[in-house]
Amino acid sequence: MKIFTRTFLYTLTMLVLIAVLANGLIYTLMPIAYTKQKQQDLMEQMDEWIKQLETANREDIVKLLPKFALALQANIILNIGDDRYNVKLWSDEAQSSETASTIIYVSGLNASHNGMDTIPTGEDNTQTDSIMIGGVLDQYLKRNVSSQIIKAQRSFILAGKEGELTASITLAPVDEAVSVILSLLPIALFMCVLVAVVFSLLYARAITRPIKEISEKTRHMTALEQNAKCSITTRDEIGTLAANVNDLYENLLRTIESLETELKKVGAAERAKADFLRAASHELKTPVTAVSVIMDNMILGVGKYKNHEKWLPKCKELVDNLSDTLCEILATSRLEDVKESCATESIDTICSVILEPYAMIAQAKGLSLYIDWSAAFMVTVPTRLLGKALSNIFCNAVSYTAADGKLAVYCKGRSLIVENECTPIPGDQLPRLYEPFYRPDISRSRETGGNGLGLYIIDTILRLLELDYKFEPMTASEGMRFTINF
Repeated sequence: MKIFTRTFLYTLTMLVLIAVLANGLIYTLMPIAYTKQKQQDLMEQMDEWIKQLETANREDIVKLLPKFALALQANIILNIGDDRYNVKLWSDEAQSSETASTIIYVSGLNASHNGMDTIPTGEDNTQTDSIMIGGVLDQYLKRNVSSQIIKAQRSFILAGKEGELTASITLAPVDEAVSVILSLLPIALFMCVLVAVVFSLLYARAITRPIKEISEKTRHMTALEQNAKCSITTRDEIGTLAANVNDLYENLLRTIESLETELKKVGAAERAKADFLRAASHELKTPVTAVSVIMDNMILGVGKYKNHEKWLPKCKELVDNLSDTLCEILATSRLEDVKESCATESIDTICSVILEPYAMIAQAKGLSLYIDWSAAFMVTVPTRLLGKALSNIFCNAVSYTAADGKLAVYCKGRSLIVENECTPIPGDQLPRLYEPFYRPDISRSRETGGNGLGLYIIDTILRLLELDYKFEPMTASEGMRFTINF
């Protein structure tokens, strides 16, 4: 079952049940509540009447009782000693043959009272007077009653005489109201059901429309459409759901983008490793071939190779160089697998230890070395890994500085700068400097001690540490500048 149909049926059923329950409660509980309220009102009113009667004389009592009766439309019987007062506003079916007038019967009263007519009544020798209230009340107070009657009695003492006040009220109005409610019940239920149907339709539509929109947008999201986004029109749970879906999709796109970037990096790293292995193979092939040729010629005793004392040291030199190159290649291939925790130290502390042997070499070569740590700063890095890169930078600077040239190592801002005077490398060759075993000119050939891995190692380490750097010609004087930005 679809959510619209389910929501509509659930809401309609709930509203119809509420309507039926409400109408049933009104029909059932209204008579009970009305009866209790009338009983309470009658008791409270009788207490007030007794307070007034306690300060009234006989004539005042005759005037007060009709007012009391009219206040609650009640029949009143008042007994004070031998005197009896009876105010009757209505009669039930059992007494329907009696007069329908509103009458006060007063036993033992022999005079007329302020415009009230005195009517002789009674069947024995007792003097009984009847006082009739003016006929203006006859239009709405005279009626026969067949509904439930509530009575209440109160006893009191008046002028040393015991008195008793009895009041009766009818529940005819509530019976009439219940009858009207019962007659209107079908219409009320029909209107409630009609309103429930309309409201349920509107409510189900309001609930399901944003869910349908979210479902439609997620369908576009499954196709990884970049502009797919759920609209947020409310701040309720559905609006929160739409916002969460949008956040989830944005995170998914970022994750996919990050994975694509990582895949590109992995691909580039794999290609770099393949290129490195090819270059390493080519680099190793030359000395291995040279040693093999020399050894073959020595074994065969060809020409100058008969002089073993001369060529055996040459072979050993080639093998030593080959061993050093192999060690350097193995160390380079393991750079990305090195796991070292970071430490926080001053940059001058890290550099001073590494720079010390190269300072001695520079002094031996007659080079001028300028060092300034006045702007040193703190760094948090794997010190051993960074030290290997710095060692290669300092080594290149000392190795390729022109005779009587100058070197400078100093800090500026958050950058470490190494400068040396030399023949600047042409701009077209700079991008290739970081290729393994690449040598731009004869001054960086194998014969001068370079193996072409220095800048490749520096580039690999600084990429692993996510440090920006530049290697560029200087403008003020001829030379090269290496800058690492921390």
